[in-house]
Amino acid sequence: MTGYSVYADSLQRQARVDDELARHATTVQTTLRAAFDRDRNTLGNDEYGAELAKKLPGIESGIFDALMAHIGELERAASGLRVSARNYQGAEHPPVVQG
Repeated sequence: MTGYSVYADSLQRQARVDDELARHATTVQTTLRAAFDRDRNTLGNDEYGAELAKKLPGIESGIFDALMAHIGELERAASGLRVSARNYQGAEHPPVVQG
């Protein structure tokens, strides 16, 4: 046999795994956002706190931009896996045309 074979159910299973990873990362993002919001004003009034307060918006932006990109990639991967699974299922089991 030449070529390769694809198991559509394996693609579907991995899509579900990626969906769960995206949901978990979204929960982490929400929890982290709440922690930043809660603790932002506890940096202190010394020079170190003032310096961190200046840098914090950029730090937060980098963290949350990276999380959003990660979540987006997981969601795109899951979607692509589902499309591939449907395509392979369709090729292996084409609809019966009556006529």
